[in-house]
Amino acid sequence: MSTCIEGIHPLARLLRGFAVEFLTCHDPAAAERIMTPDYRLHIGGVVFDGRDTEYLPATRAQLEQFPGLCVTVHDVILGENACAMRFTEHGASLRDGGRLASWRGITMFRTDGERLQRGWAEEDYLARKRQLSGGSFDAVEPPHPAPWDQLPAAADAGAEAVATAWISGTRAVADHPLESRPDAPEPPASVLIDASDTVVDMLFSAGSRVAFHATHHGVYRGGFPDIPAERIGTHASLRIAGMLDTRDGEVVEARIFADKLGLYRALRQRSISATHP
Repeated sequence: MSTCIEGIHPLARLLRGFAVEFLTCHDPAAAERIMTPDYRLHIGGVVFDGRDTEYLPATRAQLEQFPGLCVTVHDVILGENACAMRFTEHGASLRDGGRLASWRGITMFRTDGERLQRGWAEEDYLARKRQLSGGSFDAVEPPHPAPWDQLPAAADAGAEAVATAWISGTRAVADHPLESRPDAPEPPASVLIDASDTVVDMLFSAGSRVAFHATHHGVYRGGFPDIPAERIGTHASLRIAGMLDTRDGEVVEARIFADKLGLYRALRQRSISATHP
């Protein structure tokens, strides 16, 4: 007979169930315990609608590709029936001769009070693609020392207003390319798009901390070396996920991850279509 040691907040237990029991332990039964049947995930412009019909089959495929996949958690935000974490997934890919890859991201959830019900995420799949194509393995950042021992904080309308203005002011792309590694060859989000309009898809606060998912719409400004220069100035959209810290009416720290691979693929497809009418 198994027993569960209590001591962490139920919201932290849900997030731990997702990162550790489900993904790191590769246990689909854990997903059934922590997610509602109508769970819906938004990631990379794709919606996986339904825990059992769409989300779990897609996740199983990744776990089969990376049978030793691990999730290292670097930061956690717990709010009111909402939570977020910044993480790195890493492992060896069976499809790529056992090549190693690590890719970072941010995921966030709304709950129904008991289980995860909606999810939004962005991950640096462009970095994964580089590593699996023969590039160097990106080292994993140190883990959070105690990610599951935090307590939720109440929502703060002031922090949410500051964050919304900051995100919609396009500075999230223009001034804060914080999702890129200094030694990585893929371009930072700041050189990819000039954003003219922003749609915030999800946002919640926990005290002075804010997690969000948004989509920037604008024009491609360059940055991908193998995308023809004539694509510069064409319409482009870039999805981002972030975790912000606010203080005294300002954003004082931001960690953002962008769907650069999705943008690259969209531009690449346009280039192919332009050369093959």
